Amino acid sequence: MQSAEPKKLAPPPTINGQPIELRDNISSGRVTLDPATGEELRRSLREQIDQVDSWLERAGRLARPAPLGTNPVGDKMAVKFEERADGDPLSFMNVMTAYRLVLQQTHDSVSAAITKFQQVDEDHRAELTRLQGI
Repeated sequence: MQSAEPKKLAPPPTINGQPIELRDNISSGRVTLDPATGEELRRSLREQIDQVDSWLERAGRLARPAPLGTNPVGDKMAVKFEERADGDPLSFMNVMTAYRLVLQQTHDSVSAAITKFQQVDEDHRAELTRLQGI
């Protein structure tokens, strides 16, 4: 049996050779998100986070030795199954935990982009009010 090599992740997107950091672009005001669209996106991300949480909860119940008998083969297979669920760097639990973290970071970035949009909108409204002398 051949050992499967982990897939290499694609490098992050760049502009002029510089990595694009969403968080930096949001805090600088280069990226904003109107609240209606942002709420829709946040709702979708929250649903996916909840789904991953459910998978992690159920997978946690699998991360225990399987009752395959008390013999050398059964013992080795039980350990192998347990590590596939949790313990191996590419286990379901580790991969889903990393995925959940990315989803949460994206959710937080969308929230920040909505807040930035509202802040910029309020700043523009205040400036227009000031210019109109109202």
